[in-house]
Amino acid sequence: MTTRVEIVNDFLAINVKPGSTIQDVVEASGSALPFGCRDGQCGTCLVSIEQGMEFISDINDKEKKVIAETGVGMNIEKARLSCQMKIVKPNGVIRIKY
Repeated sequence: MTTRVEIVNDFLAINVKPGSTIQDVVEASGSALPFGCRDGQCGTCLVSIEQGMEFISDINDKEKKVIAETGVGMNIEKARLSCQMKIVKPNGVIRIKY
């Protein structure tokens, strides 16, 4: 059982099992989505979740702080840091824009 992750900017889609991180997906797919610190502090990997928020892990406090500082002009309800997200449920679609 997998979830389909679509990275809109790169015209990529990959089916992955729950437990995978979005960082794993990006590295496996060849996406150009940038990662800086990989620790949820720099904001380099800020994305918009266009679909499938219910299939990813909940936002944490560190992530909320960075999004508030770096997500100017973004829809904050859709903003997430890719390095902090994990796929938590199968049988869905997660659509990401960066």
